[in-house]
Amino acid sequence: MNVGLYRGVAAIQASERRLETITSNLANLGTTGFKRRGAVQHGFAVGKPGLGFEGVGASTRVDFSQGSLERTGNPLDLALNGDGFFAAEGPQGEVFTRNGSLQFDGQGVLTTTEGYPVAWDGGRGNIDPAGGAITVDLEGGVHQDNARIGRLKIRSFPAADRLQPLESGYWRAGPALLADSSNAEVHQGALERPNVSAVDELVRLITVQRDFEAASKVVRMIDQSYERLNNLR
Repeated sequence: MNVGLYRGVAAIQASERRLETITSNLANLGTTGFKRRGAVQHGFAVGKPGLGFEGVGASTRVDFSQGSLERTGNPLDLALNGDGFFAAEGPQGEVFTRNGSLQFDGQGVLTTTEGYPVAWDGGRGNIDPAGGAITVDLEGGVHQDNARIGRLKIRSFPAADRLQPLESGYWRAGPALLADSSNAEVHQGALERPNVSAVDELVRLITVQRDFEAASKVVRMIDQSYERLNNLR
């Protein structure tokens, strides 16, 4: 096996993975609560001990750092400041999201944008569609007409990197992943912006393109050297 050729191909594949994460980040610049993805390169042993070589790979990690809060003035827009996720009742079980853009249906059931009922700590609380103003305190307690409806279910995960990403910014926790009560503050009338910087992602994009071109050049040079050797036979 040609070590240089293998490393060149591995570098190209790693660049492709990094490119995928960057394009995903750029595509979600307007997605509420989106968390930036990053590709991390790492080395690994290939072949027998002492006779092999180090390969190059890339894995994807999620940056769960806080995004900035943007005021909207909509009483059903909620933003979390701190570690945690809103819980909702998805089609296939409980899911979690940082997107606090909520609404309620004709029966007063509070739902996410996708129509998933919001989960509550305790019994489900219903909002009176014809009732008065809705207020949400920092702990996630929901009130209408000075009457407490209930408290939103908000959970944090010490091992958040093990959450399974789903479509539309949702996450699923496996049975072995433990959840804790969250100390995040709930801010009414605001939404969390994605923790993505367009400028930073464009700089990373340029770097990846240069790395890709360099690796491709190495592979072409090795391929051309093989062609010359074959022509000499």
